[in-house]
Amino acid sequence: MPINRILQFRGEGFYKLVNGDGKVWLMPARNMRIAMNLYQPSGIKGKLLKHFFPLLHHFGFVRKVAGAEKVACSLDGKLYNFLCKLFRNGNLEFSVFCGTPCVHQKITIQLSSGKEILGYCKVSESEEIGGIFQRECETLGKLMAKGVEGIPECLYCGEIMKGVYAFVQDTVKTKKSAVPHEWKPLHEEFLTNLETLTKQAVSYEDSDYCRILSDFKEHIDWLPSGVDRSVIDRALTAIESRFGGKKVDFSAYHADFTPWNMFVEKDHLFVFDWEYASQTYPPQLDKYHFFTQTAIFEKHLDSSQIISLIESPAGKWIDKECYMLYLVEVVARFTLREKGKVTGDVEKSFHIWFELLKYLQK
Repeated sequence: MPINRILQFRGEGFYKLVNGDGKVWLMPARNMRIAMNLYQPSGIKGKLLKHFFPLLHHFGFVRKVAGAEKVACSLDGKLYNFLCKLFRNGNLEFSVFCGTPCVHQKITIQLSSGKEILGYCKVSESEEIGGIFQRECETLGKLMAKGVEGIPECLYCGEIMKGVYAFVQDTVKTKKSAVPHEWKPLHEEFLTNLETLTKQAVSYEDSDYCRILSDFKEHIDWLPSGVDRSVIDRALTAIESRFGGKKVDFSAYHADFTPWNMFVEKDHLFVFDWEYASQTYPPQLDKYHFFTQTAIFEKHLDSSQIISLIESPAGKWIDKECYMLYLVEVVARFTLREKGKVTGDVEKSFHIWFELLKYLQK
């Protein structure tokens, strides 16, 4: 995505870090330990980089091993001044994640002052992503009104300058915040509270879940080639048979409930990035998303290995019907998001999701 209107490659000293997936981070040489909180690796190499690079970046051989390139970087003056006013701090420091390469790629900026992390700003030049920011702001407002805790407050959402859209949130994150990569009681407690506080009885046909599946049916030709569409047809028929014409107790759904969108601070779980959230979904589907996405992207399991995990004692909690509800939803959501241009990690995920659906239908 074009970033020249947001970032200017002049000013203070930064390091450009690029991982194996082509994701790019810009980290300041000053107060790097705080800045690196924006970097959330799952692999051993990334975790070692996060721990040691802030201490050893002055050594040329360390930069060479890390693949770190020295660059100069500053924020657009208008954006920087706006953020300084918003956070009432005239000397904000920042680090930058240039986004996951996908149709909804955007820049994320961590804002800090000394040893304190103040908040985050997501920026894009896409009007579509600006709309996603607006929905996230509205979602957070609805959840806060219902008493949901452990979520950020939206401080600003709008067109910060012509053709540039921003979403700014606060945070309670510190340099001591932990990122849990395995399922814990804290996750269970968060989702149980989310369900309890947001549950509502709705007609299935009026639910967000039904709406996304209806949109998906209209664009089913966007599915990637090589997948067995009969698997989806059978699943959609089963869902319609279960819910069609009925009142259902549905609740809020985060839709990307994964380690890279949460942290633990003072024994409380905090969850951010509610961009794709909805209000009326079957409860607890987020647990299946956490299980599946960590299996694919952190444990690097293929479909047969995930099936073995499901059939092991560790998978006893899995309700196969609920898992099917989740898999159909994630297939539908990514089909609509990618609009027929499925490549890379997303294409790999599609094939795993379809193999899991086949297994559940046996």
